[in-house]
Parts: sequence; C-alpha cells; structure tokens
Amino acid sequence: MSKILLMKFLALIIIPFGLTKAQTAILTTGTTATGASGSTTYSVGQVAYSQKGADQEVMEGVQQAYEITTLEVDNESIMEKKILLYPNPVRDFLNVDFGKENFHNSNYVLFDSQGKLIRSGNLLQQKTELNMTELPSSVYIIQIFQDRKNIKTFKIIKK
Repeated sequence: MSKILLMKFLALIIIPFGLTKAQTAILTTGTTATGASGSTTYSVGQVAYSQKGADQEVMEGVQQAYEITTLEVDNESIMEKKILLYPNPVRDFLNVDFGKENFHNSNYVLFDSQGKLIRSGNLLQQKTELNMTELPSSVYIIQIFQDRKNIKTFKIIKK
C-alpha cells in the first residue's frame, strides 16, 4: 500500500514539471517608469509561445497583438459625392460647391493642423463662401457633414 502511495505522490510531483508552458519575448526596448503614485514596468517586443512536454517541444511562433476596428458604412456611397472646395491653396475666401448634390442639412467643421476646432457653421446654399482672411497661413482640415454624417474631408492650405 505504501509503495502505491509513494508512486502516486511522485507522479503528482514529476508530471507537472514535465509539461511546462512558457512565453519568451524578443525585446527591443523597455524600462521601469516611477512616479509619485507608484511604478510600472513595460517592454516593447515580440512574444513567442512554447509548450514543452516530456519528450517534445512545440513552438507556436511569434504572437502579434492586433486590433480590429469596425467602421460604419452606409449603403449610399459617400465617395461619389461631387463636392468641390476651391481655390486650394486659398487666400481670402474658400468656396464650398455642392454642384448638383443635395446640400440640405449640411454643415462644416474646420480644424487646424493640431486638431483644434477653429470654427463650424451651416452650409445654406448650393455654393457657399467661407471667409478665411483672418486665419494665419497654415494647413487646415475641413469636414463636410450632411444629416450629422461626415460625407467629405478635405485638406486646405491657407496662404
């Protein structure tokens, strides 16, 4: 009886050590950041996963983190909207021209190159002039919305 108990005990101790799993990382950089409220350690690199058995080892390659982002897409193709902005580069007035497109419930939002909101407003006509004279020379992003949906985004250069 004691011999059977000894064998079971040894089996419980030896078997888990024969079946190990491990992660290793090929690091490019990393450090410990310390502040007033505590510290954290980080590393940047690739993680490799391996599984070892009594007489075998399985390397499952390099595991790479990924992120899946789903964007909302309407059935109506927003890329076909024929909205013109001119002149670009602009000095004084920027024309937003919907041509034959529907302009009802349209508005614009103007951002600087750092993403700061400069101004926004409604587009009340088929062709609207936006006064750009008071803005300094820079690159701007203008988004055109219709029914609260972004239908076009343009990069504008102000001289």
